[in-house]
Amino acid sequence: MGYTHYWKFKQEPTPEKFTEFVEGVRQITATADEAGIPIGEELYESNYVRFNGVGDGAHESFYIELPVGDERYDDGFCKTAEKPYDTAVTASLILAKKIFGEDIEIRSDGNWSDWQGGQLLYESVFNVQPENVLVKA
Repeated sequence: MGYTHYWKFKQEPTPEKFTEFVEGVRQITATADEAGIPIGEELYESNYVRFNGVGDGAHESFYIELPVGDERYDDGFCKTAEKPYDTAVTASLILAKKIFGEDIEIRSDGNWSDWQGGQLLYESVFNVQPENVLVKA
């Protein structure tokens, strides 16, 4: 197994909301990189975003795309193995919940306290302390 985060769209978000998400992730990864968390393999498009860590700090790429039709019922996931870029992944998932609201469900092998780095990164980018975004078991 490995330390993994999961998400599932329950409704198809608008392209405008997804563009807002992509731009927010770009801010998150830039801030993470400036803070000494190396981010690589970055791709930001209107319908998807992808990034990973760098070198030994990399694991599986975080990849999330605008769901279309029945694709929204597919589960997304990213195994980070708790490597440094996990901070940017969790901050991005916090942003996803903020933008997409009830249209997305987020789970994790960790609990909310394990997301402290992502919470701090999110707060430093958006100047708002995030609320718990994880589905309660």
